[in-house]
Amino acid sequence: MFTTPDQMVAMHKAALESFQAVAAKSFEALEKLAELNLAATKTTMEESAEQFKALLEVKDVKALADFAAGSAQPTAEKMTAYTKHVYEITSDTGSEIAKLIEKQFADSNRQMHAAIDAMAKNAPAGSEGIVTFMKSAVSAANTAYDQVNKATKQVVELAEANIVAASKTATNGATRAKKAA
Repeated sequence: MFTTPDQMVAMHKAALESFQAVAAKSFEALEKLAELNLAATKTTMEESAEQFKALLEVKDVKALADFAAGSAQPTAEKMTAYTKHVYEITSDTGSEIAKLIEKQFADSNRQMHAAIDAMAKNAPAGSEGIVTFMKSAVSAANTAYDQVNKATKQVVELAEANIVAASKTATNGATRAKKAA
């Protein structure tokens, strides 16, 4: 399919560069998640120590109920914020990696069409049916890829909407619990 070794080397070089870009994006996301987790852990430890001290100062049942109700909303809000940060990091990384993969797929597609065209030019008489079959197979594969890609994007949009709704519900529930106490 390749007429010169240079074309094969160029294809492998492009694939390696694409792989390196995906790996770099993955490591960037890992670093961001590690930083977020360290910050969350540090904050949680500091706040837990403060809450434990405040709990030790509770003298009666009413003060204990007020303490419990007062700590519910901030915890829910912080969990919601943490979850949003994790989702943003993973969503952004997934989008960037998807773009890289789509670019690689498009490049590979162009190479495949060029190879089929080159093969068709050098094919013996009577092999037009095979060339047409190969073009149809590549076209069908591309159509299937596009359909799966569209369906995946719809699922992601639905998941994003559900996450936003769940975040609002968690925050509203903690607010109601605080008001009820």
